[in-house]
Amino acid sequence: MPNGISCAFFAGKNLIYGQKENNIFKEGIAIAQTVRTVDSMAQAGIKIPNASGIGKMAKLGKKTVYPLVILSGVYNTVKSKDKVKTGVEQAGGITNMYISETLAEKLLSKVENILLNNNTVKSNKKLRSLIYVLKGAAFVCASLLGYNIGSKTASITVNTIRQFSDNNKELNSKPLNNNENFLFDDMEI
Repeated sequence: MPNGISCAFFAGKNLIYGQKENNIFKEGIAIAQTVRTVDSMAQAGIKIPNASGIGKMAKLGKKTVYPLVILSGVYNTVKSKDKVKTGVEQAGGITNMYISETLAEKLLSKVENILLNNNTVKSNKKLRSLIYVLKGAAFVCASLLGYNIGSKTASITVNTIRQFSDNNKELNSKPLNNNENFLFDDMEI
């Protein structure tokens, strides 16, 4: 599960890009991730003023992140000049991001459990904090890498299909020379 580090990163990233691109859905993601960050801080024991109900808001924020990500992809597609390519890129990126994040959550939880059950780590607050930070950073990397690989793969696929289609159109539009017009021209009957 993403932690306060990854939530804070995505809150900042989506706020910056949401404002830059005038994308209300990314700004919504930033709000949801900010609430989740504050909740993570409260769970870590940091006193947050007026934090009653933050846990419920964080649960709601968690449920709204992916729908907002999808809506942001739809918004980017609608704004795009090349809607087909953008739509395929967005779908590929978001799908692969989700898969990467799901796999990262499972793997990072297993690694974290192993490390936190180590006696040296149990007794060392700095090491536990370092593991927390590294887990958040690893989740961010998995998410970004997953999105980029999915988006680039989708883009390459669209370009390849278009190139293949254009080549076929070009071949079909070329006039045949006289010798190629009829298969049986050279036969005498």
